[in-house]
Amino acid sequence: MIKRIDLLNIMLFIVSPFLAIPSIISGVIQRSKVSLFLIILIFGLVSYLYIPNYTDDKTRYFEVYEDFKNSSFAEMFSFFFITSQDFILQSLFYFASQIGIPSQFVFAIVTMITVSIIFYIYYKIIDKFPVSKSLGLLSLILIFFSFSYLDLLSGTRFMFATSFVLLAYYLGIIEKKKWAFLFLIIAVFIHFSTLIFIPIFFLLKFFPAKHNFYKTIFITSFIFLVLPKTFVVSTFELLGLGGALQEKGKVYLNEDDFITQGLTESDSTGGLIIYYFSILALFILYAYLIVTHKRKNIFRNITLVVAAAINVFYATPTIFFRYALVFKFFFSFLLIYEIYTYKDKRYIYIYIITFLMNILTQIIISRNNIEVSFFNKESLMLITIIDKEEVSPKDFIY
Repeated sequence: MIKRIDLLNIMLFIVSPFLAIPSIISGVIQRSKVSLFLIILIFGLVSYLYIPNYTDDKTRYFEVYEDFKNSSFAEMFSFFFITSQDFILQSLFYFASQIGIPSQFVFAIVTMITVSIIFYIYYKIIDKFPVSKSLGLLSLILIFFSFSYLDLLSGTRFMFATSFVLLAYYLGIIEKKKWAFLFLIIAVFIHFSTLIFIPIFFLLKFFPAKHNFYKTIFITSFIFLVLPKTFVVSTFELLGLGGALQEKGKVYLNEDDFITQGLTESDSTGGLIIYYFSILALFILYAYLIVTHKRKNIFRNITLVVAAAINVFYATPTIFFRYALVFKFFFSFLLIYEIYTYKDKRYIYIYIITFLMNILTQIIISRNNIEVSFFNKESLMLITIIDKEEVSPKDFIY
């Protein structure tokens, strides 16, 4: 039998999805599956409506979609498989172009899959504990703030791959399902950089209870915060991956690191402030792991090893901050698990504020995109959203 809150939320959503958000969130806190489905749909609508900058990765996929209209599947697959090993997202755009599904729908579907996986893990964690409105609200806010919305809406591919990494770790390490490794393979074929999470996965799978060992790895990894970039480059070259992977690695590890270039070539004080705040925010997360080091659980082991892994790439900011997106989710899952376990709310307030500051910087960066995409009469009601014209290259923000 459908609950009253579900019926109300469905009616509000049909009228205006965005005005229905407060009521839908209330339903999510009460663990309503209908409300959860509606909030995932809203994420999809946001992705559908979001207009990117011309320089964003998302713009390239609009162009790829157009190119695929005149290509065969064999041409598409062979090109991406041989040159990049990333072909799953591209395949989705290829099939959409062949059957006439607008590229915006692909973005919406990919975003919904990404968000669905993250909320699935969130629900699996809290489902082991009694319903608590206060903890439910705080943990839900933390999850909302854990997203890097710029990457979710503009980058797309890495966040898509990240969701499968999170799912593989939860099912494979927490729930010990043998077939969960397949999700890591999917992640790698979405974005090659998630390859690093395969050896970490097996380390945790075969040695799940080595709590002190993982603490030692985490503390030792701080050495990489002072090691020069040349050390990381030399280590990578010793691996001898070769081919397209080697070339991609050079883009990030050598002189072409995108974030480093942006900071050195730009006189933007704002960019520097955001850069250093992002590092500070990450160290605040590390502080929790150190202050609460006596706690022992599998969520903590995962978080410690992933933190150690990203510290290895501290000298290469593009890789460091990209992997930090994954770490933030693992950290959030750990924090949610521990506040329900220990009934201690002190820390979650600190990290909600920390994540909020990060969200505010993203809003500042993407304020023009937000205004153009959502602050118009066509984006308010569901019927006007459905009837809205498709996004085209003329709409991109230059």
